[in-house]
Amino acid sequence: MCEMDNITKRIKGLLDRNKINGVQLGLMLGLRKSPLTDWKNSKSKPTLEQIVIICKNFSVSSDYILFGKKDYTEFTTDELEMLDNYRHLDTRGKHKLQTLLYEELDRNFNARS
Repeated sequence: MCEMDNITKRIKGLLDRNKINGVQLGLMLGLRKSPLTDWKNSKSKPTLEQIVIICKNFSVSSDYILFGKKDYTEFTTDELEMLDNYRHLDTRGKHKLQTLLYEELDRNFNARS
């Protein structure tokens, strides 16, 4: 398997985990259709700009996309949305949310014990 196959496989895995299809990826990249088939069939390769867009949208490093290095934090779409919402809270709102989170973690931990 060539490295391009691995890159395409890693990108496809990100799409699957985030419930995004190839057409949606194409739109994200400013394309009219899914680029996955062309990449898979070696008709084209993702550009550096496209790789950067993929990394930003899926919160992964270029090292992961290009080389499979897993020293990154991967977030789901829901987690990214939560993080974005958290960043828009003021200090009081962030504190309230953290308190609620810790209470819920304690409740779940105690329920398992």
